[in-house]
Amino acid sequence: MKPGKAFVAGVVGGAVMSVCLAVARLLGMPVNLEMMLGTMTGMAPGSGTWVLGLIMHLVISGLIALAYAFGFEHVSHRSGALPGVVFSLVHIVIGGLFMGLMPAIHPMVPERMAAPGAFMSNVGDVGVIAFVVLHAIYGAVVGVMYGPVVHPAAPIERRVIGRRAMA
Repeated sequence: MKPGKAFVAGVVGGAVMSVCLAVARLLGMPVNLEMMLGTMTGMAPGSGTWVLGLIMHLVISGLIALAYAFGFEHVSHRSGALPGVVFSLVHIVIGGLFMGLMPAIHPMVPERMAAPGAFMSNVGDVGVIAFVVLHAIYGAVVGVMYGPVVHPAAPIERRVIGRRAMA
């Protein structure tokens, strides 16, 4: 396994997600993952809290990519965009359910911040679609950046063709 490469791939995948979320916000989608993560610490919303949330998102993204790397190495025995997207299906289910738990674990949800709902369902159909597509993009980025899975060659066994009796 290549943990360093996996972590960096996850950070890049997380950064791509954050850029896409920023574009979605500009288009009017009420979703700010970085602020939600930053305020989980109890800090009030603000630019410093957003930066903290971004850092948290990138670190979490790097750590999640380690699970993808394990899957590439030990389950599919290959990486790339398609295996990354396939592994993202598990990530989508776990992440989607986690989003549904926000009111139970976030100190400001739902009193001061809107609950996103499972799979961002409280944002509407576009929220669910965005959630799934962004995680699939993350998986593709991680799969491509991780690079080929190379297993060391198995040792060649010495075969004894015939034995001569020793006296």
